[in-house]
Amino acid sequence: MSRAARSGNSLAAGIAALARHEGCNGTRYPGVVVYRFTAAEPPTPTLYPSSLILVGAGEKQAILGDKTFAYNAGHYLVVTSPLPMLCRTVASAAEPVLTVVVEIELALLRELLLEEDAPPAPQPARPSRSVFRAPLRRDLEDAGARLLACLTDERRTRALARQTIREMLFLVLDGPYGDSLRALAEGPVSQLAHVLRHMNARFAERMTIGDLAQLAHMSVPTFHQRFKAMTGSSPLQYMKALRLTRARQMLHAGGMVKTVAHDVGYESESQFSREYRRFFGWPPSADSHAAPRARRAPREADGAGGKLVLDPS
Repeated sequence: MSRAARSGNSLAAGIAALARHEGCNGTRYPGVVVYRFTAAEPPTPTLYPSSLILVGAGEKQAILGDKTFAYNAGHYLVVTSPLPMLCRTVASAAEPVLTVVVEIELALLRELLLEEDAPPAPQPARPSRSVFRAPLRRDLEDAGARLLACLTDERRTRALARQTIREMLFLVLDGPYGDSLRALAEGPVSQLAHVLRHMNARFAERMTIGDLAQLAHMSVPTFHQRFKAMTGSSPLQYMKALRLTRARQMLHAGGMVKTVAHDVGYESESQFSREYRRFFGWPPSADSHAAPRARRAPREADGAGGKLVLDPS
């Protein structure tokens, strides 16, 4: 059976052992989380962190604009900077999706690049990708399995996790789209990545395009053009998507709608509720901790039926 056609790989058992609960599960290493999904989900706006994502079983799909990136037991996904994308889950109780998400630590990436003895062989000129998928090679799969194994023990985590993640990043750099990951630490992409991290850390604050452009050391027109090329949206659209996806996480964690609206930067609860419904296709009350877990599927008329809708106002 080809690697692309496999329904599972050697990572599945390690992820299953750590992902005891549905959805997100933390691990002993702060930059690594594992997920278990036992039900299919339609395309839903989701904030992807800057990360390397490996799949042990099943399939998920990230949708950015008109491009769909399917990642599964035969392919990994890399998101170089935090991006709001549509996420579709192909899962069932009999065939769950099991994934491990490894945060890309910029300091670790730069450390790797500084230690290179020689620059990589010249590659054909091509635009840097903010998200890409690639075939899962056996060496990366093996490193991922060793990472999962060490996360079962505190001492092994402290001694081995960081260096194993370092090895995994090296293997991605050495892969078919390593130049896109390399660009995260160099040149204009690095400047934009710095802005995205700033926006993610201070998403509730008021930010002007001029302030963000200055942070990137670019003129406003250049910043706007490069930002949209990297993220698929304008800075204002990105910030709105960021705030609303953060709000959904807070609601799932038990936050009250009024409190969450304020915490993500909205002065008006009614405006927050209106934009939340337009973005996800259902009101924020449907995502609150007290709401029934069996939420209706989004409808096309609500703006969440397979297309990431961002209010340009």
